[in-house]
Amino acid sequence: MIVKKNALARAVNFALVSGVVAASFSTASYAEEEKKVERIEVTGSRIARTDLEGASPVTTISAEDMKVEGNFTVADALRNSNLNSFGSFSERSGSSAQSQATINLRGAGSERTLVLIDGKRFPGSPTMGGSSANLNAIPMSAVERIEILTDGASSTYGSDAIAGVVNIIMKKNYQGVEFTAGAGSRQHDSGMNSKQFSITAGYQADKGNITFSFDHQDRDGISDGARPYTAASMNDLDGDGIIQAYSETIGWSYYGATVIDPSFNLAQASPLCDDLIAQYGSNTFANVAADEDWGVPGSTYCMYAYANVSYNKASLSRNTVYVDANYQLTDDIEWFGRTMLTQNSSFGRYAPPAAAWENMSADNPNNPYGEDGAYGLWRWVGIGTRDGKVDDYNQDYLTGLRGSISAWNDATWEVYYHYNMADNKSIGEYYLSYAGLAYNEQNGIDLGSEEGANNMKGTTLTQDTSTFQQINAGIGFDLFELPGGQIAHYFGTEYFEQDYRSKYDAQSEAGLIGGSAGNSAGGSRYVWAAFYEAAMPVVDSVEVNLAVRYDSYSDFGSNTAPKVSVRWQALDNVVVRASYSEAFRAPSLDQLHAATTFSAEYGTDYPFCESNGISAADCSRGQTDTYISANPDLGPESSKYYNFGVAWDIIDNLSIKLDYFDLKIDDVISQRSITNVMRGIAAGTLETSDTFYVRRAVTSDGTLGRALEVGTGYGNGDKLQIKGLDATLSGLFETSIGDFRINWTNSFVFDYIEEVEGGASATDTAGWNGQPDYKSVFTTTYSIGDHKFGWNMNYTSSTYEDDDTGHLDSWLIHNITYTYDIGDWGNIQLAVNNLTDEDPVLSSSGSYDNADLYNNFGREYRAVYTVKF
Repeated sequence: MIVKKNALARAVNFALVSGVVAASFSTASYAEEEKKVERIEVTGSRIARTDLEGASPVTTISAEDMKVEGNFTVADALRNSNLNSFGSFSERSGSSAQSQATINLRGAGSERTLVLIDGKRFPGSPTMGGSSANLNAIPMSAVERIEILTDGASSTYGSDAIAGVVNIIMKKNYQGVEFTAGAGSRQHDSGMNSKQFSITAGYQADKGNITFSFDHQDRDGISDGARPYTAASMNDLDGDGIIQAYSETIGWSYYGATVIDPSFNLAQASPLCDDLIAQYGSNTFANVAADEDWGVPGSTYCMYAYANVSYNKASLSRNTVYVDANYQLTDDIEWFGRTMLTQNSSFGRYAPPAAAWENMSADNPNNPYGEDGAYGLWRWVGIGTRDGKVDDYNQDYLTGLRGSISAWNDATWEVYYHYNMADNKSIGEYYLSYAGLAYNEQNGIDLGSEEGANNMKGTTLTQDTSTFQQINAGIGFDLFELPGGQIAHYFGTEYFEQDYRSKYDAQSEAGLIGGSAGNSAGGSRYVWAAFYEAAMPVVDSVEVNLAVRYDSYSDFGSNTAPKVSVRWQALDNVVVRASYSEAFRAPSLDQLHAATTFSAEYGTDYPFCESNGISAADCSRGQTDTYISANPDLGPESSKYYNFGVAWDIIDNLSIKLDYFDLKIDDVISQRSITNVMRGIAAGTLETSDTFYVRRAVTSDGTLGRALEVGTGYGNGDKLQIKGLDATLSGLFETSIGDFRINWTNSFVFDYIEEVEGGASATDTAGWNGQPDYKSVFTTTYSIGDHKFGWNMNYTSSTYEDDDTGHLDSWLIHNITYTYDIGDWGNIQLAVNNLTDEDPVLSSSGSYDNADLYNNFGREYRAVYTVKF
C-alpha cells in the first residue's frame, strides 16, 4: 500500500507496526481488534477509507502552506494555485460584486467549480446570481486545510461540480487559545495596507468540544493612478506627432465632452473642450484625434482621463465569527453543529458618471453642429466621483446528528439541516439624475453651478438576497464480500431550496440614472436528489468505485450523473488510477430570470476595423454600452470527464504524481462577449434579435460605423473541451543540518477548444492571451531549530497575443518568509511577497487588461505574530 509520510500516515503506520508487535504477546481477541485501522473521509467520496492516495486526484493545501506562500486570504490561496489555470474574479472596484472573490478550476469557469465547507455545499453568492461561491465569506484563521478534487463530482455532490470541487476543511476539536495579529505594507502605496487580527479558542469536555474563531482582515484598495501602467497616459506609438484615441491612449474615455451629430455620422469634440481643459487641466480633459477610432476623417473626441481618479482594486474589510461544536449524546449518537457569520465592507470608486446627454438643442454651446438632436457622450464631472460602498452579510447555520449502528456491522449514518442567508447591499453615490438634468434645463439653471450639480446628484441602491435550505441524510455500511474484502456502500438523499432576489432602486429601473442601470429580478427552485456509492475491493490490489446521483429540479427537469473509478496498487510504491464521470450543471437563477441590465463592457470591434482598413493589431480595445439579457429557455450543460494518473513513492518521503485529464462540456451556457457578438453578426453566423444586436454610427461611404451599443445575453452554445496534465513532486529530507521540504505543483493545458466568432467555428485557444498553457507553483522550506525559511515561486507561462505582436511575457513571482519560534512567547513570521517587484503582464500597447490572472499589489512587506496558550 502506498502511504505518504505526513503526520497522519506516520500515525497509521505506527498503529500497524505497534499492533504486529503487540500481537505476539497478546490474546487472539486483541489481534482481532488490531485489524480496525482508522478510516478517513476524502473529498470526492462519502465512504471513509484508509488509502491516502485514492482513485481520484486530490491536492491538499494546509494552513501552514498558505502562510509560507504569502497568502492573506482564503481567496488568495486558491487564486495562487496552479489549478486556477486562467485566474479568477477578485475584488474589482466599481461594481456590486467588488467585495467578492471566486475560484475557477481548469479555466472552466467559477460557476462550474463547487465549493464545500467540511464536505457540505456552500451556496453561491446572490451578487453572482447564486452560481459562484464568495470565498471572501470564509475566515482564514478557522481553516485547517483545503482539499481540491480535480475530477468530475456531480455524482457525489450534484450540479456545479463539473470541473471539480474545492473542499475547505475548518478547524474542529481545537484545544487552547491562539491569538494572531499582523500588518502589511505595499511598496507602491503609503501606510499599512493590510491588517489582520484573529482569536481561535477551543474547549474539550468528556463528551464534546466547542471551537470558536473570530477573524478580522482589512486590505486597502488600489487606485489606477497609483501604478504607472494603469494611470491615464498618451503615447505617440507611430511617431506621426498625432495621438489617436484608444489605440494610443490608456485610461482615457470618449465620454468626456464628445458630441455626435443627429445622423450619428460625425463625432466632434465640444467647442467648449478647451474651456474644460483650462478649468480641470490637461491631465483631465484632452482634445484627441479620432480618425481611426470613429472611422471618419477629421473626427475628434474631447476625452476624459478616468484612470486618474478611479480605483481598480476595491478595499475589503471583513469580520467573521465561526463556531463548531459536537456533543456525544449516547455511545452511538453524536450531535454536531456549525455557525458562521460574516460581514464584509468594501469601497470602490469609478470616475464621475459617464452618461449620454441626449437631444442637445441647436443653441447649446456644446453642440458644434447647430441643429437639434445632437447626442453628447458626457462626463458629468461637477457631480463628483461615483463611490461604491458594498456591505455583505452572510449567515450560515448547520446542525445534525451522526452515529453508528453496532447491531448492523457498525454502519454509520448522518442527517443534517443546513440554512444559509446572504444579504448584500450596494450603495452608489454621485450618479447622474436625468430628472435633475431636465429640471436644470427647464429652469435655466447653470449645470456647472453648485445648485445645478446638487440637482443632478443621484444615489443608487442594489439589494441582492438569497436563502438556501437543505436537508441531507445518508447511511454507509459494509455488505457482501469480494476477494479483496467487503464492499462499502453509501446511500443518501437530500432536498434543498434556493431563492434569489436582486432589487434595484426605482430610479435606476426607470432609466433615470446616468452611469448606472439595472432591473429588479428574482427566481427560486427546489431540488430533490438521491445518490449511491460503492467501493468494491475486487482483489487486494484493485478497487473499483461506482457512484450515481439522480437530481430532480423544479424548473427544468431531471438528470442522472454516473461515475466509475479504478485504483490499482501496481507495486508497493505505485498506484495507478483512472476515472470516468458524467455531470451536468443547471442554469443559475440569474441566467434564467434576471432582467436586462446595463454594463460598459470591454471589447474589440474587429468588423469596424476591417471595414475601415485598420489591421487587427491596431484595432483598439475599448468600452461599449452593453445591455445584457437573461434567457428563461436555457437548458442544462452536460459533461464527460476522463482522468488517468499514476502516483509513485520514489523513496521514503519523496513522491511524484501525474494525472492526465480530458473534460468535455456540451451545451455550454455562456454570455457572449461583445467582441463575439460584433463578429458573429458581421459574419452572419449570429442572427440579430432583441437579445443580440449592434447599434452602429451611420456612415456615408458604405463602411461600417463604430459600435455604439451592443446587446448580448446567455445561450446554450456548442462545446468546451479542456485537456491537460497535472504533475506534482513533493518530498521531505531530514538531515543533520536541518529539514528540507519541497512541493512542486504544475498544470499543463494541452487543448482549450471553445466556440468563437458567434458559433462559426471551434478553436483551440490554449496559450492565448489570458489563457496560459502552463502554471507552476514551487515551494520549499528549510527548518533548523527555532528557525524556518520559506521560498515560494509562482510561475505563469507566456501567452500568444496576435500575429503581429507575438507572445506576451511570462510572469514569475517570488515570495519569501522567515519564522522564528520564541517558545512560550509564540512565533513571529516576516514575509516579503513579490520580492523582485514584478509588474503584472501588460498588453503590447501597455494596458493592464487581466486583473484576474495577474495581480498589481507589487512588492509587499508583512509581519505576523502568533501566540498560543
